[in-house]
Amino acid sequence: MHRVTFAAVVMFALGVFTATAQSAEVRLVSSVALKAAMDGLLPHFEQASAHKVTALYGTAADQKKSIDGGEQFDVAILTPEQIDDLIKNGKASSRVDLARTAAGFAIRAGALKPDISNNEKLKAFLLGVKSIGHGDPAAGGFSTVYFDKTAAGIGIADDLKSKWMPCGPGECAIPVAKGEAEIGIAVSSEVVPVPGVEFVALKPADPASYISFTAAIAANPKDIEATRALLAFLGSPSAKEAFKAKGLITP
Repeated sequence: MHRVTFAAVVMFALGVFTATAQSAEVRLVSSVALKAAMDGLLPHFEQASAHKVTALYGTAADQKKSIDGGEQFDVAILTPEQIDDLIKNGKASSRVDLARTAAGFAIRAGALKPDISNNEKLKAFLLGVKSIGHGDPAAGGFSTVYFDKTAAGIGIADDLKSKWMPCGPGECAIPVAKGEAEIGIAVSSEVVPVPGVEFVALKPADPASYISFTAAIAANPKDIEATRALLAFLGSPSAKEAFKAKGLITP
């Protein structure tokens, strides 16, 4: 979907929202895998609703730890299991499934896509790669964890460590676009928005190679109406079309 179409979808999705007499601030705590989509969506929501959204991004694992440690939020976007745990513990409600994304890696746009259709071919490809944009394993990023598990499963995890080029959460496609790394470990929604790169799914037939995202509102948000408005917007069919434009898969 081109940028103009993306903007049109966003504005259509906002058609049910109008500016209110009193604006409010909504604190969003989200997985970084949705950042590109949110960067496009949230300014339009703010303009149409008069509410301001303050967004904090990080790996879903780190964000959940922060919330468990007392991080304040009005809307959280994490994995379904993490959201269910927040609801179970009385910290959230109004669960809405949004989208999912696949683990894989970024390659330079126009480069020959590798044949990694079986483990032997995947092993040969990865051993031949000179540099890998790789997130901090301690951060618990989904794509990093899945990639490392896959590499361990085919017996080459230790061989690849010397090729790692550290990158921040959601940023491992960037060194590939700059020509600094040959591939970058990421999910599709972190690759599709980056110019100059293309996404290659690591194990598309494996259900475990996908991560889903669910939104919920806090048990005691600062402004319930503003929070509900944002949640309704993010769960709308038209907003989900905008998610698709950024490499996410919607229900």
